Amino acid sequence: MPPSVSNQVAAMAAILERMERQSEEDRRERKAESALMNKALAHDRNNAEMTRSAVSAALADIVHGQADMVKRLDKIEPITDLVTSVRSRVTGGVILLGFLGGIAWAGVLFFKETIQGWFS
Repeated sequence: MPPSVSNQVAAMAAILERMERQSEEDRRERKAESALMNKALAHDRNNAEMTRSAVSAALADIVHGQADMVKRLDKIEPITDLVTSVRSRVTGGVILLGFLGGIAWAGVLFFKETIQGWFS
């Protein structure tokens, strides 16, 4: 027996009600997910802002530290130049004295008998 029009209308009404309930449930789930996502995004933004401010502070500290280091190096540089200059002069003098002493000693050894004759 073919279904009557009222049975078909009732079946369609039941299908429409089920679809409406499902769409309402989907809408609530979407709102809940959206609220969770917005909360997570706000938390991520806060974390990103905190990280950004920490990195900016660290970079500012590095810049100030570098500037202080350059100032200290500018103060130290003349002293190191002086020490290097004095060290170079002393080293050159010691080498020259060693060379002259070597020549003198060779002369003493070469003329050993003559020198002994003077003191005898």
